Amino acid sequence: MTRFERDLKDALEGNEIEVLERRKAELDRIYKEGKCCRNEFRLQCLAQDYVRLKREYDEIDSHF
Repeated sequence: MTRFERDLKDALEGNEIEVLERRKAELDRIYKEGKCCRNEFRLQCLAQDYVRLKREYDEIDSHF
């Protein structure tokens, strides 16, 4: 079971606020790290992670 599946299951069981807050904090951390990153490869990795996590965040949020 992936982290997304666990978080979605947890959110559906009534802990959606905690799940969304934790994921939003992670999105903010990646965004800030990307703003000050000088390594182009690392920046691409962060961008891919951000897009994936944002899509998962929106999917969880759409259920509520």
